[in-house]
Amino acid sequence: MSIRVNDVFYTYGKKTPNETKALKGVSLNIKNNSFVAFVGETGSGKSTLVQHLNALLTPDSGQIEIDEYVLGNKKRKNKKVHELRKHVGVVFQFPEYQLFEETVEKDVAFGPRNFKIDEATALKKAHEALKAVNISPKYYKRSPFELSGGEKRRVAIAGILALEPDILVLDEPTAGLDPQGGQDIMNLLQDLYSKGKTIILVTHDMDLVLKYCEEVFVLKDGNILTSGNPHDVFSNLDENSSIDIPMLYSLGQSIKNRGVDIDLKSIRSVDDMAEFIYQRKKANK
Repeated sequence: MSIRVNDVFYTYGKKTPNETKALKGVSLNIKNNSFVAFVGETGSGKSTLVQHLNALLTPDSGQIEIDEYVLGNKKRKNKKVHELRKHVGVVFQFPEYQLFEETVEKDVAFGPRNFKIDEATALKKAHEALKAVNISPKYYKRSPFELSGGEKRRVAIAGILALEPDILVLDEPTAGLDPQGGQDIMNLLQDLYSKGKTIILVTHDMDLVLKYCEEVFVLKDGNILTSGNPHDVFSNLDENSSIDIPMLYSLGQSIKNRGVDIDLKSIRSVDDMAEFIYQRKKANK
């Protein structure tokens, strides 16, 4: 399943004193089974664009094509939108605030039940999704409000996975988590990506983009400022982008500027940098 966004415009508060043009002719393509990121400063249009991907918002003009689904400014039948939301699962920032059921398993099973799946099958799908996010069965009967922040985040993601979406969109998935909790979430997303899911991150963490993403779209003032693989994007950013270059990438550039032959495209994690230093030291013995 691919995503094609074609010249999409969207304005909040039209014909009011608070009118704000959030998207101004955005166009982009995302291939099936991609791991991509939307980045940009607050107010750049990232979250507005995400809300268009499963019809929480519809364009003022332009259209979005996702497999057989076409979203434009005309009203679509609710059934079609309902089906789209099984294909495109969106996990918003701090999704633990969306937890509301009495138990973890009931919360995760809510989505399948909402799509008219019988109770036994809904619970089976919930248990499979909870297993996928490494939530132990001992938590299934507990209140979700008794869990840690990282556990709540994984349960919220499980609630989307239970719908078996082809595309998973996550807004700041590691926000508010400790380093280990954030790493657990990213390991989960990497695993889902390896199994064929398309993953779209909305994030301010450029180190995550460098380490995990194949392609990055930089938004500014409702437009796509630039896009490409992380190496090409980070190597050509200027102060107008309002994006911080990842610390690891900056380190690699500093090393290269000192005359050391380093392939920056191969340095995407601390482990990659450690391996480069090790091999360099080994070669100089």
